[in-house]
Amino acid sequence: MVSLDDSKPGLQNQKRCVICGSRFAERKCYFCESRVCTSCIVPADVSGSTTKCLTCGRKNVNRLTFAQLIKRNYYLFGIIIAFWLFTVFPIPFLNLAGINIDPSAFQPVLIATAAMTIPFVFMFIAWQKKAPRGSQ
Repeated sequence: MVSLDDSKPGLQNQKRCVICGSRFAERKCYFCESRVCTSCIVPADVSGSTTKCLTCGRKNVNRLTFAQLIKRNYYLFGIIIAFWLFTVFPIPFLNLAGINIDPSAFQPVLIATAAMTIPFVFMFIAWQKKAPRGSQ
């Protein structure tokens, strides 16, 4: 016979549901990131493909705030900034190395970088509304 005693080491690692207190909080709400059990999530036909807790469902939360979006995707912003630094600032570094390059030679690279960031902006806007597949 299996008991659900708190003194068992295996049960201490399980997360509790923030809504009902169940020990089997297997899911994480996409919007508030709180751990919830399968009984406390909004059904998929109502919430779409995202995992939404009952609290966010009652508050009609359908979008991430801009701060949450930046916090969750800081590494992507870092990559975009690194691309910009790589394309905008090579001229001073190349001049320090003794290589004289006409700055107009980098114009196509700057245009390509600007065009490359446009899909990222639309991706972030779409992620405010709907979770990516791997985040459930």
